[in-house]
Amino acid sequence: MKGEFIIFDNHFHLNYNNNFLNGAARFEKAGGNAINLTNLPDYSLPSGHYYETIYDRTLKMAEIVRRETELDVLVTLGPYPTDLIHFGEMNLDAEKIVKDGIDRASSLILENKANALGEVGRPHFPVPTETVGNSNQLLEYAFSACSDMKCPAILHTEDLDKVKIKELESMAKRSGLDPKMVVKHHALPENLLINSQIRFSIPATRRFVRDSVSTEAGFLLETDYVNDPNDDNRFLPPDSVPIRAKMIEQNYRGNWKEIFGKVFRDLPVEIFGKENFKALSR
Repeated sequence: MKGEFIIFDNHFHLNYNNNFLNGAARFEKAGGNAINLTNLPDYSLPSGHYYETIYDRTLKMAEIVRRETELDVLVTLGPYPTDLIHFGEMNLDAEKIVKDGIDRASSLILENKANALGEVGRPHFPVPTETVGNSNQLLEYAFSACSDMKCPAILHTEDLDKVKIKELESMAKRSGLDPKMVVKHHALPENLLINSQIRFSIPATRRFVRDSVSTEAGFLLETDYVNDPNDDNRFLPPDSVPIRAKMIEQNYRGNWKEIFGKVFRDLPVEIFGKENFKALSR
């Protein structure tokens, strides 16, 4: 199995102000070999140089994890969907600040310092109609940037049904972005049953993995792990993806390699590029 598959966590956060190496080491010890490190918002920071600070932190952590482990570390940078609300509450030009955040992330992607733009989208909780509209405009701006760069967009939204998935697919196409380069973070197994080109990243719980495998569709797995100083398992534990990989191997003995091929090789490579996964050649 070594060199044939990538045990890849598609959505992994690390907190710069905590012992962030612990989560990465725990993932590697369990058998993982690649993570997509996605930046965290930090509203304790002043608005001036906000994105410069959080992006720099994320890139520094990525370098340290690469140096201290054998993990492949991809990086996703971009404004978080609630940034629009946060900066608006400070009576600042929130839309301009978020656009500047998209532009700064884009420049780092073009410099090959990051691999994807995200997590962009709209808040996952009810907000005023105006906020949804402004979020959608910024999302289309982000999609256009991804189209120009030919890079993935990692999407953060409310839970999606068929209508909303088609809406987002149309937004991507309208912005010139191939929907196959849109990855819905924290997707649901039932999303896999919808005829859509958008990709879905599923939280690595036992039930969600079983339900996702049963659809026979390709999908990514994620933890959305955050090494929160007050709760080390704030979302899913950092070793969840390699543990679920072992579960698939044990519970689907007749076709586990076929499942692995979709989840832990074909889809990550198609979205992010084989060159970013040295684990495939080890």
